[in-house]
Amino acid sequence: MKNMTDSDRTRKKHKQPTNILELLLALSILSVSMYPLVYIFRISQIPRQKTQTEYLATLLAHHVIETIVARKSVDPSFLPFMSDAEPVVQSADSVAPVSNYFRGICENGENITENGPSQLFWHLKQFNCQIDTYYLEGALYKVIVYISYQNEGRNMRVFFERLLPQSDSVEQESDE
Repeated sequence: MKNMTDSDRTRKKHKQPTNILELLLALSILSVSMYPLVYIFRISQIPRQKTQTEYLATLLAHHVIETIVARKSVDPSFLPFMSDAEPVVQSADSVAPVSNYFRGICENGENITENGPSQLFWHLKQFNCQIDTYYLEGALYKVIVYISYQNEGRNMRVFFERLLPQSDSVEQESDE
């Protein structure tokens, strides 16, 4: 009987490390196989803005992209043009024209000015809007909207990009 219990103990001792080793191997395989899911989850989350200014710049860039998409849906041949950095509001101390996407944005159809009834001017004065556009293969058009501002003496930029289809009329003209 004593031999049987000793042999049982010996089997259990040999079997237990194998189980722990198998468990560790299974956990490592599981963690490696879960990494792509965690990575996809991380990149699918919207990056958090650090300041209110960055958040406002993100909203302005989103406004411009949505305006471009809306114009594209009304007129399929519409493709935005490239622009230099233009102010978002009309300021007395600047001769640069207001960005096309912020012209006539007030209720009365005018630009946002310092003398306007709303306080938007002071919040938006620091922002500039720039549009870059690129033709891509496969009848696609890439639009990148940059909203720039100053933060603690550094130039900061927030950007949104969108792929748009080129209209059939543009493709037919280029084929001819």
